[in-house]
Amino acid sequence: MSIAHDERAGLAADLSRLGPDAPTLCKGWTARDLLTHLLLRENDPLAVPGMAVNVFDAVTQARADRLEASGSFENLVARFAHGPGRFSVFRIPGLDSAANSMEYFIRHEDLLRAQPDWRPRELGHRTELRLADIIRKYGRALARRSPVGVRVEMTGQTDPVTLHPGDRIVTLVGKPSEVILLLTGRTSVAQVDVLGEPATIAAFMRSDRSL
Repeated sequence: MSIAHDERAGLAADLSRLGPDAPTLCKGWTARDLLTHLLLRENDPLAVPGMAVNVFDAVTQARADRLEASGSFENLVARFAHGPGRFSVFRIPGLDSAANSMEYFIRHEDLLRAQPDWRPRELGHRTELRLADIIRKYGRALARRSPVGVRVEMTGQTDPVTLHPGDRIVTLVGKPSEVILLLTGRTSVAQVDVLGEPATIAAFMRSDRSL
């Protein structure tokens, strides 16, 4: 099974366990808002253009309100757990895995790591390998706005990977799962060692890595 499949199931279970009012790492979003975002993203193409980090525009907000009014929180969780709707593009074979593996992993961590008693999950070697592959595929895009060079040394991987060139370079050292969280702006919770000159590290940490 893909990371998308596993993370969808795990995220649905944790949404049910924590409830609609649980906090998330997304500023201003509760678990209900996070679930609404995920359902709109995969089932309502008219809502997607109005999505931004932690914000819905007026059209998207109206569609979000209509979605939330269509069923209870538990019903919406069950809808998400069931998978993309009949007419969703994510029903195309392979697209759910390609487009949602990183998304669902990050959103799952957005929920879990916002809780006061959170601890890093033990994802297992196979999942970490899959996340390392995601970094190799998409890491350059994630690091594109960095004002300094970025390279990563992932736990369990033999060769470092350069994600962004530069005369000044930071090196990110940690598990692939943790590196992804840092590359997507989860700075306060990502357990990654950032190595380099102090000014270079500061420039990288100030850069926009939001997702």
